[in-house]
Amino acid sequence: MPNEIEVWNLFWLATLANAAYFVGLAFLIWVSFRAANMAGESDNLIGKIVVSIFCLIIVFQLNFNAGASEWVGNGIAGVFAAMQAQGAEISQGAQDFIASASEPGAAFNIVPDALTAAFLLCILFMQMFNIWMKK
Repeated sequence: MPNEIEVWNLFWLATLANAAYFVGLAFLIWVSFRAANMAGESDNLIGKIVVSIFCLIIVFQLNFNAGASEWVGNGIAGVFAAMQAQGAEISQGAQDFIASASEPGAAFNIVPDALTAAFLLCILFMQMFNIWMKK
């Protein structure tokens, strides 16, 4: 059984990896908006289709990143809950972490919550309107 410090270290390592992935996605969001603007000013149908697919992939990857973030939090909360159930002493911070997790120990899930879904749909609609709507 790991101790609490090891679990916290694992949490921060996973969070940093997820954050690095998000930084790359933030850059790709910018690229996708630039591509959407350029495709929207063009009459090239194949270019519009390709840029639309690229934008859809970036939004899916953002959703995947959000799911991975939630999965890490739920997984760590599940470990803390298991440690507590086995009689290990955990800090108040770990107990609060368990209480704030949506589903401690839950499996990976890419279905976003309402706020994340609204955010991703806004990005997607802004991109698609730039590509397909006449200016």
